[in-house]
Amino acid sequence: MRSIKKMLAEQDVVVGLMVQQVCQPWIAKLYSDAGSDFMYIENEHMLFNQSDLAGLILASRMLGMPVVAKCEYLSRGSICKLLDSGVTGIQLPMAETAEQLAELVSYCRFPPVGIRAAAPGTGNTDYQPVNMQTWLREQDEEITVLAHIESKRGLDNVDEILLVPGVDVMFIGMFDLSVSLGHPAEYDHPVVVDGMEKLVASAKAHNKPAGMWAPSWDIAKAWIPKGIKFFESIGDVGMIGNASTQLIGQFPDHGPRVSSGQGHI
Repeated sequence: MRSIKKMLAEQDVVVGLMVQQVCQPWIAKLYSDAGSDFMYIENEHMLFNQSDLAGLILASRMLGMPVVAKCEYLSRGSICKLLDSGVTGIQLPMAETAEQLAELVSYCRFPPVGIRAAAPGTGNTDYQPVNMQTWLREQDEEITVLAHIESKRGLDNVDEILLVPGVDVMFIGMFDLSVSLGHPAEYDHPVVVDGMEKLVASAKAHNKPAGMWAPSWDIAKAWIPKGIKFFESIGDVGMIGNASTQLIGQFPDHGPRVSSGQGHI
């Protein structure tokens, strides 16, 4: 399976497609065939059956495509399940303090560095036997911790957050950051732009890769020269919606419409 950290070190751009609703193994196959570097699971806002999620993660790993997932909670149990399912990138939403990131790192590392419990033999080893000492070392080396900065408090504390040993990527949550700064979705507003540029500058100063969500190449390419190299992009909901609208719009007298909320009778 590809290494997230190796891709970050060797590639100019790393991009992954998102899973929001369709928690099926064939999604991993389509994303892998498309050339996605990794699969990103929106596990904060979406609702997933844990068994289905484990199957999706395993399918992605079998295709050589690592998985980054948001954690639902900053809790040992929640993060343990993701790691033991085979996720190798843990992304903490609403990351605001160094203490939060230190706690997250402790859940992602085995003793003596952290308090992760060793439970090989399922998705985290592809259901294969492993050399325990080698596996423990490789897990500590490979698990990637992403600090998802999306609030004014996180912005104010970004330097302290990036000083935490074991934090690997600084990720910008652009929409929630704009909300927190008082200018929702006004991405060109000077306050929002200044905030984002401060985050990117902090990542550079601490020699950490910087990432952001970008629904299109046009948006991503504007930020690459500024220092962003890790992108999480559009997912199943957006792609199905966009393709449906494009296809139906090609037929005469057809086009997008807003649902009335009424079902067919």
